[in-house]
Amino acid sequence: MSLFEKYFQAHIGPINSIPTNSWKNLFENNKISDFIPYTSYDDSTELFHNNDDSVSFAIELLSPHTRSGNDTAGTMIEIFEKMPEHAYLSVMYYGSKNIKHLLSSYRNSHKERGKESVDGKEVDDSIDMICDFILKKTEEPCSTQMQTSIKDIRVVFSVVFPINKDPQEIKKFKSDMFNILNANKMNPKTLDKHDILELSFELMNPQVPIDNYPFYDDKKFLNQQVVSKNTKFVVDDDYININDTKCWVNSTLQSISDKAHIFEFGLKLGDYLSDSLNSNQFNDSFLINATIKRKPKKSASKTVKTHSFINTQDWGPIFRKFEAKKKESLEIIDRIQEKKETLFEYDLDVLVSGKDFKETLLNQQTIESYWKKTNDGLTKLKLEKTKGIHHLAFLSALPMAMNNEYFYNIGGKFRTLFSSQAAHLFPLEADSKGDGHNLLLTTRRGVLAGVDLYSSSTNFNAFLVATSGAGKSVLLNMLAYNSYARGDKVFVLDYDNSFTGLVENLDGQYLDLDPTFNAISFNPYTDIKNEDELNDELPYLSSFIYLLGSSKSLRRAEEDEKLITNTLQQVIKEQFAQFGNELEITNIRDAIFKDYGQDDRRFSDFSRQLDIYCQGGIYEKWFSGRCQFSMDKDMMAVEFKGVENHPELRDPLVMLLLYHIGKVMYSTDTNKPRIQIIFDEAHRFLGKNPRMDDFIEQAYRRARKFNGSIILATQGFSDIYDSDGGLSRAGKTIIDNSAWKFFMNQQETSTNLLLNSGIFSFNEIDKKIIRKIRTQKREYSEIFCINSSNVKMSLRLLMPTFFYYLTTTDGADKKLINSYMTNNNLTKIEAIKKIIEDQENG
Repeated sequence: MSLFEKYFQAHIGPINSIPTNSWKNLFENNKISDFIPYTSYDDSTELFHNNDDSVSFAIELLSPHTRSGNDTAGTMIEIFEKMPEHAYLSVMYYGSKNIKHLLSSYRNSHKERGKESVDGKEVDDSIDMICDFILKKTEEPCSTQMQTSIKDIRVVFSVVFPINKDPQEIKKFKSDMFNILNANKMNPKTLDKHDILELSFELMNPQVPIDNYPFYDDKKFLNQQVVSKNTKFVVDDDYININDTKCWVNSTLQSISDKAHIFEFGLKLGDYLSDSLNSNQFNDSFLINATIKRKPKKSASKTVKTHSFINTQDWGPIFRKFEAKKKESLEIIDRIQEKKETLFEYDLDVLVSGKDFKETLLNQQTIESYWKKTNDGLTKLKLEKTKGIHHLAFLSALPMAMNNEYFYNIGGKFRTLFSSQAAHLFPLEADSKGDGHNLLLTTRRGVLAGVDLYSSSTNFNAFLVATSGAGKSVLLNMLAYNSYARGDKVFVLDYDNSFTGLVENLDGQYLDLDPTFNAISFNPYTDIKNEDELNDELPYLSSFIYLLGSSKSLRRAEEDEKLITNTLQQVIKEQFAQFGNELEITNIRDAIFKDYGQDDRRFSDFSRQLDIYCQGGIYEKWFSGRCQFSMDKDMMAVEFKGVENHPELRDPLVMLLLYHIGKVMYSTDTNKPRIQIIFDEAHRFLGKNPRMDDFIEQAYRRARKFNGSIILATQGFSDIYDSDGGLSRAGKTIIDNSAWKFFMNQQETSTNLLLNSGIFSFNEIDKKIIRKIRTQKREYSEIFCINSSNVKMSLRLLMPTFFYYLTTTDGADKKLINSYMTNNNLTKIEAIKKIIEDQENG
């Protein structure tokens, strides 16, 4: 007996003509759970046994294709060809608010700092505030401009066998489908009773917090656990309402063009290309359910007869449309009889939700309007709101809930298509959810995505290009903060005090490099303990000394480099043997001049060039005496704007900073922490000095070996791409040794240079996205990301109000925070939280 027949009395009449009031009575007099099919699950076969005598299984795609194309459609055609005649295959595409798995991983990993000390509690509290902000955005627009909410996308394949005729047939098709999906890199996962309970419970009980979802009870039928006893299901001709919390409206395809392509169908799942992309989105939870079934052989024969009859008619040239119809009929007959193509029956439901009917209707109209847009010449898809079957469309869209009654009798909306047509009408693409969870971002469609530079299997480095005002400082501050919160050491090379707010609020270490005051020694020899350690560092140190004393003429510097650096290495070893870690540049200069400079002008000129860094020179305090630099705290920023106009001091100091940070990375501690190095405004160094480029190259190459990650930020692609039409030496090193590449808003000339360079394999869609990267101040910054697996993602970094106050350098904001702390006896984090509460309450 079928699922619905159990609850219909004879006087109700045909199932496809039951009025809404009768459905209301039906749902009032029976449990909603009775209309959900699955009752039990067989762990050995991974099959569900249902209350309408059907058998089913479900497979979720953990890695759907990020862009649908011919390969995606080909995957579906492969599956269609394996389908038994009586089986239903449905693809449920669900925009879910359940982001607890990614958020829990983020929260747990970023509580490390709080475990280390009492002071870390403020960091813990701030992590909770970030999580609260993300959760809040699942229930409201991400920002004023970005009207969609944060969501997760779940793509679930359900297969239902209405009559369990052949267990081996079911087993074989399940295996075939899983293998096809796996071979096409979609990372399939078979869903069990726990998965189905959580997914169905979420859909049926929107009023229940995620943390209160039930655990599976093996003493109850599965469908009896799917609906909370307090859930109220209200049916209307124009909508359904669940517990006065969630309203759903269903639409279906009114017309399908022969030119429909899966790429366009993918675009309809959320706009990521047009100028109006913020408006062309599903703004709340949504369900798209596409179902296909082989057309029975008898019905297929009738189709051939019908089209054969059409071709016997002769209406003459007057009716041109009929002539076109005859031509189409001939093609259909040829595909069935000669090419032996199989016909399928296809149906589509698009369910849109909102908090109430008014909001839901507005959301539905937005999607209906967007779907019929042509999108730069691509074929439109026309939706039409259904009448009186919203509740049934919703129930049949649940995993493994499709049945004969809905498909044929109640809905009756199916269309007859060939597999090559139907394959282009399935929702199969979804934005990448990223790699790891150190940074939480969203896609343009609002999908929550995580980024962790340390998730790479090659290296942990990154390269960032962003013009002024693109949001670069916000992104780098967020990276620094999250890395620090999870227990990493963070070192920032800052320019113009972009990180002072963050460092102050985290009680970090801040060092301002300024030749006019507070000079401290960076002597690199102080921390060298023995000759073995010296030998390890000798190539780096000799290159550093050569930078200081080499000719300003690039030609001559290159000519002399090999001779002088080889000599330097010998001199450094001799002087270290004499002075140990009390060695200074002054000692090296004197030895060079004494032993070589009197007979060779190259060495005499070289030693004189070192004078300004030696005792008695204008920069002696930075290089003489014992090293005074130390990274005492896990968060440190060094401001180098003060030495911007002194390149002869700036470059050596930056190199020595990298050297000393390297010593932290290269420590022999077997439990050495991750260290995140942020090199901001690097365009001020790149390409200016070949020796400086060499040092950056060495730092990039060595970082991975010692658990370090370097992200280098510049303002334009031209900073690493030279005028001869290729990557500069430093640029090649940076690109080759950066598993991650980030591109934010750039000047048009920089964008053109990037896209025309041929260095990255951008397709036309990628190029269009990059050209449309934008920043909405105080709302979000956009980032085009290429991850370590060469997956391309268009991401957005939302700006939590909390984080704005945490990193602000604005005097008025800092004064406000201090007043809240003083007047209310609050910590800094508590003060920021109170400020936000007061602002939200007006």
